[in-house]
Amino acid sequence: MKNFKTLCITIASLFLLQACNDDDNNNSTPPEQPVAVTIVDAAVANGNFTTLVAALQATGLDATLADKNAKFTVFAPTDDAFDLLGEEAVTALLADTDRLSDILTYHVISGEVDAATAIASAGQLVEMVNGDSVGLSLDGDMLLVNTATVTITDLTTDNGIIHVIDAVLMPPAEMGTPTSNIVETAVAAGNFTTLVTALQAANLDTVLADTSKKFTVFAPTDAAFAMIDEKTLAAIIADQEVLTNILLQHVIADAEVDSVTAYSLNDIMVETASGANITIDINSETDMLTFGGVNIVTKDIYTTNGIIHVIDAVIVADVELPTVPMSLVDVAVENGNFTTLVTALQATGLDTVLADLDTDYTVFAPSDAAFAKLPEGTVAALLNDTDTLSNILLYHVVPGKVMSDAAVAIASSDNNQVVTANSAQVALSFTDGMLFVNGAKVSAADVMADNGIIHVVDNVILPPTAKGTPTDSIVDIAVANTNLSTLVDALTTADLVTTLADETATFTVFAPTNDAFAKLEPAVLNALLADTDALTSVLLKHVVSDVEINSVAAYGANGTMLTTAAGDMISVGINAETGMLMIGDTNVIMTDIYATNGVIHIIDTVIAE
Repeated sequence: MKNFKTLCITIASLFLLQACNDDDNNNSTPPEQPVAVTIVDAAVANGNFTTLVAALQATGLDATLADKNAKFTVFAPTDDAFDLLGEEAVTALLADTDRLSDILTYHVISGEVDAATAIASAGQLVEMVNGDSVGLSLDGDMLLVNTATVTITDLTTDNGIIHVIDAVLMPPAEMGTPTSNIVETAVAAGNFTTLVTALQAANLDTVLADTSKKFTVFAPTDAAFAMIDEKTLAAIIADQEVLTNILLQHVIADAEVDSVTAYSLNDIMVETASGANITIDINSETDMLTFGGVNIVTKDIYTTNGIIHVIDAVIVADVELPTVPMSLVDVAVENGNFTTLVTALQATGLDTVLADLDTDYTVFAPSDAAFAKLPEGTVAALLNDTDTLSNILLYHVVPGKVMSDAAVAIASSDNNQVVTANSAQVALSFTDGMLFVNGAKVSAADVMADNGIIHVVDNVILPPTAKGTPTDSIVDIAVANTNLSTLVDALTTADLVTTLADETATFTVFAPTNDAFAKLEPAVLNALLADTDALTSVLLKHVVSDVEINSVAAYGANGTMLTTAAGDMISVGINAETGMLMIGDTNVIMTDIYATNGVIHIIDTVIAE
């Protein structure tokens, strides 16, 4: 230890001596001080915040955020975020510096709040520099500030932290000094006449006019009520108990839940005045606040006894609706979006079947837009071939009532095929929040009729090819199909012909056409054909062994993975836009070519990876 101390003293002395010599020689230069990088410096240097920087400069807030002696946290909207407002709106804000300053300071917290602290504060309100608060919440692993998503966190500067967001935050409406109660406000607005009528019918108008109480009301507009079938709405209004339960589902009693508080309650269920628990949520696709899955289109209308948020649909939820004397056909006719379907039902006489009020059905109903996707002339041909048309229509019908939640449960189970009215099987699948019936997406669910339920689908669902009694093996079929000659040559080169001709085995083959092989670069294709091992590996990626997967089973596997004969995994999916079955990144353009030892599906691209 003594030696160590001596060494330290010696080194220190040397430094001191050197320092003295430097002073004597007058050669010393002060160490270069690092240049401080402020929040504004970082935003300018980044290049993705030009609009934000221009706004800060227009309001003089650039000087504030460049203060090296202060600390700030900025939720910084990108140029793309400002672009969502529109050029005209941005120009107007740059000309209104008071409003712009309020908006900009609504993006700033005094002090440093890193991502970990912000995430830990999810579900809470945080005060911003302008005096208003934001609601922090989580959408999975993503942090939300009100409805904006934080896309990049913890860009540190010498005077604070930047978190990047994908939308501009707008300060909440000022409460002001309301002069009208909830009911008076609704009456004066002019677009809540049905709501007011319903409140009066349920004797709730006096309750919501009580200024000694506080309420939060999610108010459906007249247009929202108009989405309910006219006869159904009349029956609801005539049934006071049902009407009361529905209306009270739109009310939170003894509380004023403003929009910012609602943002912080993202994905939380709140108890309504009916006793039902309804979820407050932020739609990550639209960045809209929702209540019970319904969009809140106008927020924070303050009254003397609470807050109104305007919604675009009526929340029925689990309330059992009164019986409405309308058949499935009546509902389809009245809706107006099913004219082709109704014409087809009438042409086949199935309109009489689906009008039977004593029997319940679930109809996956193609809209007029769905029928319009069929090749030109198809509908006219079908109307002249009523046997084929009847079979197609019955493939859209399931006996009994299957509500959307039950359909999702079936779709999520191991047994996700149901028997249709033509005694065939149809597969239900649920992925990415979408319910599919074979390749058709359910675009609207639970349209109620007296004898069943309509789920609107965006494609006509064609029955699968009947298996019959195949006479040829997979290889025989491929050889006979001139569009598969390249595949046959490849199978021959890879010595897989014998394998796939084996009548004692079973295979599912996703067969690329000649055009599919032609998509490959000639050099790649030639190299592949010259490398037997590589060619075999690629070809076996198109084969699933020991199982015959028909199209319905494949649709049912939507969102899952298959193990190929090559030993790797490949995804099964449905293109949500076209309804086409997809294996990996390839489209299945023809299904269910049955062989004596399996089934072939034709695909438009070679599966190379």
